[in-house]
Amino acid sequence: MAQPVNKAHTTTNRLGLRGNACLIGGLLLLMSPVVAGNQPTEILRQTAMSFLQAQTAKRADQEVEISIGRIDRRLKLVTCEKTPAAFLAAGAKLQGKLTVGLRCAGPKPWTVYVPAQIKIFAEVVAATQPLLRGRKISTTDIMFVRQELSQLRNGYFIKKDAVIGKVLTQNLAAGNAITPKQVKAPVLVRRGEKVAIVAAIGTLKVRGKGKALEDAALGELISVRNSQSKRIIQGVVTRPGVVNVQM
Repeated sequence: MAQPVNKAHTTTNRLGLRGNACLIGGLLLLMSPVVAGNQPTEILRQTAMSFLQAQTAKRADQEVEISIGRIDRRLKLVTCEKTPAAFLAAGAKLQGKLTVGLRCAGPKPWTVYVPAQIKIFAEVVAATQPLLRGRKISTTDIMFVRQELSQLRNGYFIKKDAVIGKVLTQNLAAGNAITPKQVKAPVLVRRGEKVAIVAAIGTLKVRGKGKALEDAALGELISVRNSQSKRIIQGVVTRPGVVNVQM
């Protein structure tokens, strides 16, 4: 004769097996190594941008444009516990194309380099019209134009007073920025010209006459022949026709 089945006992056994399975699964999960996520590339871009913005914040008189290049999305970096530290290579200039280094010092350290570009714009002195070599620059010859400074490899001027009165050493087209190599100080003393020699001996000043042996501008060193002693001495041009000699 068949024995009656105890349904309550069967149900309890099934629940026990399920409970044990869940417990074992949970223990296995805790024992398994945790797989860290990948560092989002957007965070790398934002970190590089914030770093460059801070580095260029003092350029109050200039307009700065910063762009961060693309980062390969296939790059797999373990998520950094803290914000990666940004840095520039030694000698790097905050202008033109460059790279920003990002370093993570976590349990699994890594370093990655992010491409970037910095464009700096400023108002620089330029010619209002075509100017010929040898022309002495006046206020009507110059104006300010907005320029991207990395394009001006030969330098530039940001103050009109720095070029007014200077002489052009080459022809210049209208609208072109004026560079230091394109101008020179006007000649105040010319070769063969009679000059006054002022020699300072302590607080005592002795004056004499001489003859310039070369052309010279303000502040330049020049050779002069003393008219009385016939000696050749050197002095600095301080104003038209005057040479100062330190004794």
